[in-house]
Amino acid sequence: MLFDTLDNLELYIPVLPKLAKVIEIMDRSLPYDAQPGEYATDDPDVRYIVSAYTTSVAPKQFESHRKETDVQILLEGEELMALSWRDLAANASPYDESSDCVLFDGEPTVVMQAAPGRFAIFFPGEPHKSQVAIGEPAAVKKVVFKIKD
Repeated sequence: MLFDTLDNLELYIPVLPKLAKVIEIMDRSLPYDAQPGEYATDDPDVRYIVSAYTTSVAPKQFESHRKETDVQILLEGEELMALSWRDLAANASPYDESSDCVLFDGEPTVVMQAAPGRFAIFFPGEPHKSQVAIGEPAAVKKVVFKIKD
C-alpha cells in the first residue's frame, strides 16, 4: 500500500510506471466530470471506474485482487480506507475471476482517512477495504484506476 497526496503521485512512477496514464487522465479532469461507470483508456492495461455512493458504518469485508492494482482517489467527500495483513485474512470467499476479487474477514492493520487531494494504491494480494464512514454516513464520489500487472 502506498498513500500520499496527488501532488506527489508522479514520484511513484518508478514503482508503478502506468501511473503516468493515471496522471494524464487526472490532469485532464476526466473523472471529475464523468458520470458513474467504467471507462477505458488508450492503454489496454489501464481502465477506471467512477462511482458515487454513501459511506457506511456497517461492517465491511476486505477485498484483494490477483491481477490488478487499485489506485483509489476521492473526488468528493471523505471515507476511511483500511489495509490488513494477508495472514490475518480469514474466511476467504472463492476467487471471482470476472471481478478479480476475493473477499475476506479481517482486522485493519493500517487505517487512513481518504479525502480529495489524496490517493491510495493497493497492490495485488493486499487485503483492503473502503467506503467506511467517518462518523455519520456521507456522500462520496471516487475514481478507482485498475492497472493490470
